[in-house]
Amino acid sequence: MKIDNFEEEVLNSSKASLVLFSNEGCPLCVNLKPICSNLAKEYLEVINFFAVDTFEEKQLTKIFSDDGVPTIYFFVDGDGTEIPYPADKNSGYDEKTLRNFLNLYTRGKIKIK
Repeated sequence: MKIDNFEEEVLNSSKASLVLFSNEGCPLCVNLKPICSNLAKEYLEVINFFAVDTFEEKQLTKIFSDDGVPTIYFFVDGDGTEIPYPADKNSGYDEKTLRNFLNLYTRGKIKIK
């Protein structure tokens, strides 16, 4: 995902979007990519999934992920909400946590089969 098409593909999209801000130097980020890829297949019809390389896209990073990586945002109708990193030190961004967030957050806003 590049800043040049962020507005069109995320903010103005008719579908919700999950945007992962990450980089290859972050082990948590590397582990999250296949999780997001699996979720993208499952939610294909209702949610777009994008990855932003924080080393390459410094403008987007400054706006959305200035506190570090990984950072995940969920956008519906142009409004973004950061998916909070789980406070429980024994958990983190994992498939179950992200799926629970998507199911909870999208209930009533978009239809998931």
